[in-house]
Amino acid sequence: MAQNNDENVVILEEAETQLSDKEPRPEEQEGGESDELVSLDELEPVVPEQTADAQEEAKKSKKKLFIIGGSAGALVIILAVVLFFVFRGEKKPPIDEKQIVKDIEEHYESQKFGSSKIDDMIAKANLLYEKGNKFEALKIYENIAVYNQSLSNYNLGVSQMRQGKFEDALKSFKKAIDNNENVAVSAINAAVSSLELKNEQNFNYYINLASSFLYKEADSPLYNYYYALINYYKGQYVEALAALSHAENGYYKDRYDYLAAKILSFIGDDAEAIKKLEAQKEFDADLALGMLYARLGQYEKARNRLNLALNKGGDSNKINSMIAIINLKDGNFEAATNEIKAVFHEDPLFLNANFPIKTILKPELFDVNLAQAHFRNDLFFDKTKRYETLFYFAPYKVFDPNQTINYIRKGGVSLFLDDASAAGNYLNASGALSKVNLELSSAIANALNYKLKQANAQFASLISLYPEHSVLHYDLALSYAQLGNFSMAAKHFITSYHLDPTNHLAGVLGAIANDINAVDNTKLLQEISENLDHDSSSKDAPVSQALMALIANNSGALMRWLEEDKEESALNLAFDAIIAKMTDKGEEFAKKTQILKAKLPEDIVANILDFIANYKDEGIKKYVEQIQIYFHDKRLNDAAFYHGANIIKEQYIKLLQISGLLNYEREKIKALLKQGANNTDLLQTLAYIDIFTNDFEESYQIYNRIIDEFKINDAGTLFLAAVAAIGSNHPQNATALLELSKLTDPNAMESRVALGHLYQEIDNIEAATIQYGLIKDPNFKSKFVDFMIDYEKLKK
Repeated sequence: MAQNNDENVVILEEAETQLSDKEPRPEEQEGGESDELVSLDELEPVVPEQTADAQEEAKKSKKKLFIIGGSAGALVIILAVVLFFVFRGEKKPPIDEKQIVKDIEEHYESQKFGSSKIDDMIAKANLLYEKGNKFEALKIYENIAVYNQSLSNYNLGVSQMRQGKFEDALKSFKKAIDNNENVAVSAINAAVSSLELKNEQNFNYYINLASSFLYKEADSPLYNYYYALINYYKGQYVEALAALSHAENGYYKDRYDYLAAKILSFIGDDAEAIKKLEAQKEFDADLALGMLYARLGQYEKARNRLNLALNKGGDSNKINSMIAIINLKDGNFEAATNEIKAVFHEDPLFLNANFPIKTILKPELFDVNLAQAHFRNDLFFDKTKRYETLFYFAPYKVFDPNQTINYIRKGGVSLFLDDASAAGNYLNASGALSKVNLELSSAIANALNYKLKQANAQFASLISLYPEHSVLHYDLALSYAQLGNFSMAAKHFITSYHLDPTNHLAGVLGAIANDINAVDNTKLLQEISENLDHDSSSKDAPVSQALMALIANNSGALMRWLEEDKEESALNLAFDAIIAKMTDKGEEFAKKTQILKAKLPEDIVANILDFIANYKDEGIKKYVEQIQIYFHDKRLNDAAFYHGANIIKEQYIKLLQISGLLNYEREKIKALLKQGANNTDLLQTLAYIDIFTNDFEESYQIYNRIIDEFKINDAGTLFLAAVAAIGSNHPQNATALLELSKLTDPNAMESRVALGHLYQEIDNIEAATIQYGLIKDPNFKSKFVDFMIDYEKLKK
C-alpha cells in the first residue's frame, strides 16, 4: 500500500491538524487490512497541493479525508455495494470467493456477458474487495474490463477507481452523468476522482452538482447517507453528522455509524468515534480502533486492537511501526526495540519515511496549565522520588562525630552524621585519622551547607589519597546520589560495601541506585541478605533490612518497620513518612513529617513533605492557594535551592510552577546575578528555571557558558544543557551533550531516551535501538523528553 503520511498523526498527537498530501491507492493495499473501515489514512484529512487562493479556504483544505476507501476506495466500495443491494433489495448472500474467481478466470473468454451479467460480476467483486480479498477482486476487475463496452459507465468508473485509473474513472463518471445515470452518486465519485487528480476546480464543480441532483435520490434509503457525504466533503461536519443521526436500525445503520466515526475522528471527538465503530459490526474496525485508542492514550486497548489487525494479515511494517511508537510513548522500550528492529529488517527506510519523529520536550515541563492539570499530590512520591528523598536524608559517615560537629557548627547536623569510628582503625594506626577526619568534615560541611558539587570534588580527592577506605567511598557515593548521578553513586556505594561488608547501608543504597537505573540487583541483594543474616545485631542492620523490603515492595515488612520504635534520625523519619504515604496512613504521614520539620525547620525538603502531608485532599485551585500561603513567608534556606541536592530544585520548582510563582523566583535570581554575574550556582539555577518558564534559548546559552567558561561538565549539567538544546531546536548539540553526559553516568535512562529519540529523528535507527534496548525498566517515563510526528518531513 502506498503509505499515507497522515497515518502517523492518528497514533501520536491529540487533535493534530498538520497533514500530508500523500494518499494510498486501493490497488496497493494489503489484503487483510479491511480499509473498508477507518484506515489510518481515513482518520485524518489530507491536503492536496493547492494554489495560494485555495489554501486560504480553510474548509477546502480539509475536504480530502479519504471517505472513499484508502484514498478513493472505501466509499466507492460502500457506494457500489450499497447501490447493489438497494437496487436488488436483498441482504448480502453467502459467497464462495474462490469459486467466483475460478469461474471468471476460466470462462470469461468464451462467455458473452450482457451488461446485467457483468454488473452482477462487479457486485460479486465488490463483495470480495469488501471482505479483504482485494487481490482476487482486482483480477476480476481487470478481466471484466476487457468487456467494458457492456458495462454501465457508473460501474466502469467504480472499477477504474479501484485500479487507480482516476482520469479514466472521471471520464466514465462524466458519461454516466451525461446519460443521467445515477447522477448524484456519480458526481460524488467524480469529485473524489478530481481530488485524487488534485483538481480542486473540478472537485467543487462535481460536489455542487451532486448537491443539486440529490433530490432525485429522495426516495432512496440512502438519501441521508448521500446528503451526509456531500456535506462532509464540503466541510459542513455538523450537517453531515445530523444527517447520519437519522439512520434507522437495519442493514444500512453500520454504514451510517462508520461514516459518522470518520467525521467524529476528524473533528477530534475520538471517544464518540470509538462508540460508533464499536457499535457497527459490518466492517473490521481493529486497525481504526487501535489508532483511536492510541490517540486517547489508552495504550493497552490500542495494542490489543492493532495486534488483532496484524493477526488478520494487516500490513506488518505499518502495524508494527504503530505498536512500536505506542510502546515508546508508554515507556515499554524493550518491546519497542524489538518491533523497530523487525520493521528495519524488512525495510530500513520504512520507519522514517512513514513515521518520522521530532524530539521535543514534554509540554507539562513549561506549561503551567498542563502542569496543574496533570498534577497529583503523589507526584512527589514515585519510585525515583522516594529513593531520592532517602538519599537526601541519609547520613554521611565520619570517624569522629564530635570533631565534625564542632567543625561544622550547624543546627541539626547530628541528624546527618553517622559514627564510623570503628572503620577508621587502619587510619588511626597510621596516625592519619584526625587529619583525614578533618578533611572529611570539611567536605561534609560543604555538603550540608548546600555546596554539594564542591563537596563531591573533595570526597573524590580524598579517595585518590586513600582509595581502599570504605567510608570515603560511601560519602562520595552519597554526594553523587544527591547530585542525581546514580551510576557513579552505585559504583562507589558497592565499592564501599565490598571494602567493608559490615557497612550494610552502603550495600543497600548501592542497590537502590541500581534500581533507579533498572540495573539487575539479584546477586548484590542476595549478598547483602546473607551478610545481614550473619550480622543482624549491627547498628544499621534494621534500617538496611527495611530498605531491602522497599526495593522488593514488601508492604508487610515495611509496615512492621513503621510500627517499630526507633531513633528519630533524619533517615528514619523520612523513611517512615514514605511508608506511611505509600500505605495511605495519612495521620502517620503527617505526624512523621511534622517531627522532621520541627528538627529541620529551614530545610526545604522537610517543609515540602510537611506541606504535602497536610494538604493532600485539596483541589488544585485550593492547593495552589495553600502553596502560596505556606511558602510565602517561610524563612527557608535559599542556598539549598541554588547550590544543593537535585531533589530540592526538582521538588521546589514543581511547587513554584504549579502555584504560578516560578517567574517571581526567576526575576529574583536575575536580580542576584546583577550583584555577582559569575556566580555559577545562581547561573545554573537560572538556566534550570528557564527550562520550566519556556525560555529555552536563554537556558541553552547559560549552560554553554557554564560548560565552556567555567568548565563545569558533570553529567547532570550536561544533561540539562541537552534538554535546553532540544527546547531551543539545537538537536545536534543536544546529541553531543548527551553522549558526553553518558561518559560519567552511563546508565541514566533519561539520557538514553533522549538519545534514542534524537538518533531516530535523523533516521539512525540502529543507534536508536541500541539506546532503547538498554532501558530495562518496563514502565520508565521520561520527565523531560517526548517526541511527535515530524509533519514537515512528511510533506517533503
